[in-house]
Amino acid sequence: MEIKELAPQAVFTHFQNLCAIPHPSGHERGIAKYLVNFAQTNGLECELEDCGNVILKKKASAGRENSPVIIMQGHIDMVPVARDGFAHDFTRDPIVPRIMTADSEGVSQKMLEICDGPYITATNTTLGADDGLGVSLILALLEDKELSHGPITAIFTVEEESSMKGAIELDPEYLKGDYLLNLDSEDHGELFVGCAGSINANVTFVPELVKVVDCTSIVLNLTGLRGGHSGCDINLNRGNAIDIMCGILAEVADTNDFFIQKFHGGQIRNSIPHTCYVELAVPKDTINELKDAARAAMVRYQDLYNDTDPDMHLILGSCPLQATALSYTSSQNLISLLRALPNGVIRMSREYKGVVETSCNLSTVRTRNDSIVIGLLPRSLKDHGLDDVIDKIDCICSLLDNVEAGFSGRSFGWTSPTSSRLIDILKDEYRKQCDLEVKITSIHAGLETGYFAKANPELQMISLGPTVRSPHSPDECCSIRHTEQIYSILKSTLNRLD
Repeated sequence: MEIKELAPQAVFTHFQNLCAIPHPSGHERGIAKYLVNFAQTNGLECELEDCGNVILKKKASAGRENSPVIIMQGHIDMVPVARDGFAHDFTRDPIVPRIMTADSEGVSQKMLEICDGPYITATNTTLGADDGLGVSLILALLEDKELSHGPITAIFTVEEESSMKGAIELDPEYLKGDYLLNLDSEDHGELFVGCAGSINANVTFVPELVKVVDCTSIVLNLTGLRGGHSGCDINLNRGNAIDIMCGILAEVADTNDFFIQKFHGGQIRNSIPHTCYVELAVPKDTINELKDAARAAMVRYQDLYNDTDPDMHLILGSCPLQATALSYTSSQNLISLLRALPNGVIRMSREYKGVVETSCNLSTVRTRNDSIVIGLLPRSLKDHGLDDVIDKIDCICSLLDNVEAGFSGRSFGWTSPTSSRLIDILKDEYRKQCDLEVKITSIHAGLETGYFAKANPELQMISLGPTVRSPHSPDECCSIRHTEQIYSILKSTLNRLD
């Protein structure tokens, strides 16, 4: 069975079409063209902003002209992460989705339970259900000729996963309405009325370089970790490949000398690193002892993360010996710096049970010609919480003369009222159609609603969506049944909202 044959067919046909069009952040033109063609086919008003956003408008059904104006919104980019060792050009290659049933090879029984049955995943890459499913739900609603509804504005934004460019540059005129439905959440039966703010933290470490003499080289490659969304999955305490690699190196350094040639970890800022590799120059007569020490340290970390990352493993291999490497002191200082930087859950929310308030993801490490660049992504539901993490990073970096911290791209958190006519209808529909008591909560992730709230403080917003698990990782999957249910709930809600 193809994805487009699933029910509701209109939703999954669009989703399969979106998967076939490459659309990582910054490369959304193909999807924009698809939306423009969709508007022409369905007689919708269409506007294309200079930043790449696409705005579609549908007039109210006859007699519903005075119903509340509903804005539906999703983003048209995706996070591009491939499985270890799998070559995929996200700017050219399509995503290959597949349906996982109880009889499928490699199916996860846990996911079958979470998704209430079969689910969709991708072949060795992120799926793009974040937010391809939200976009597909909106398109299916817009083309439904039988649906009774008030005026609808559909906003499709670009670069949500990287810079929030679409939300930042959106013309506020498009936010004139009564309610906004953001279809970029991933927990069935939960309505989100708040989200976390975040900031890009960049740390530059300028090492002392030395000539390498009487050494041989070795590469340590840590793979097989689960990774995941740096906001939604940060509370799962999965291993961070960069942090674990530094832990291994710190233990090895207790009994062995080495010089770091290259340190490379993580793929993208808003994804928990699931791979990391380091090239070392090691005195020739101690290479075997270093290998033994690394294997021993790895055993301890495998035991520590056995429940969250059972497939984690360390590969020791060969690599070219470089003419220069980080000095012994710089090598040790880099490891200590990476271990000291905040990583993981920092504080839980008092207002929303089980929700993370403040966290930080140690995201990426890259070796440049004359520096090591470290990327982090702090998040918090509270502005002061985010300020506190910024201060911690700044203070840690100030302890070393050769380290500089910079911060950019701060995004806003958001809070909306927890009761409204729209929420009452949604709660009633979830109860009738799914036998679920809706949970009103906040999400520890960045949503574009933070920017929309700044542009129109009076706009009441809710974020919702079907079940999506492990977004921003190659394990990303989505529930077929919950997608069908949320589509039916949205149809009934639009029909009742007057």
